[in-house]
Amino acid sequence: MLQWIFATAISYAVGGKISAFVTDYISGNLGVILSFLVMSMAIALAQWLVLRKRILGMGWLWVTLVGGTLGGAFSSWASFWLSVTYGEAVDLLAVYACLRGLSIGFAQWTILKHSFRQSGWWVVGTTFSWYLSVMIGSQLMQSLGYFLTLLVGAIYGLLTGIVLLLFFRQKLRSCQEG
Repeated sequence: MLQWIFATAISYAVGGKISAFVTDYISGNLGVILSFLVMSMAIALAQWLVLRKRILGMGWLWVTLVGGTLGGAFSSWASFWLSVTYGEAVDLLAVYACLRGLSIGFAQWTILKHSFRQSGWWVVGTTFSWYLSVMIGSQLMQSLGYFLTLLVGAIYGLLTGIVLLLFFRQKLRSCQEG
């Protein structure tokens, strides 16, 4: 679990910093999509390296890359239009975080459902982890500076790591009983 937390935190921080430069050089929708692609690739690769011996194949890498990229673009677009339509009645950051977590969680669930009986909880856990990590990060933005993305990634990694740990423990118990 420590590998998962470390890999997710570092990849979130590094991917986030690199992806921020993409929109500096490439404007418009293409820049936004490429920015999400860079960050999603960093997270996908790091998480896959941790999971590759437990979940075989390249599926995790690909669904995280696609789910993160498309989900990031969609969550940005949706939260923007909701804020334009409803103004301050909508918490732009909360909507973004929940949609981003939901999209990545659902994409990764398509891999996990083959290995774990209660894998649907992954979508809930990932959505909650994105929400909580982004909301905590937004409160600490001024005081953390460059360490902000590391903290957000660590919270995201810790919470999703707990869910993964529960899945693997349940599977181990099922194998021992059966």
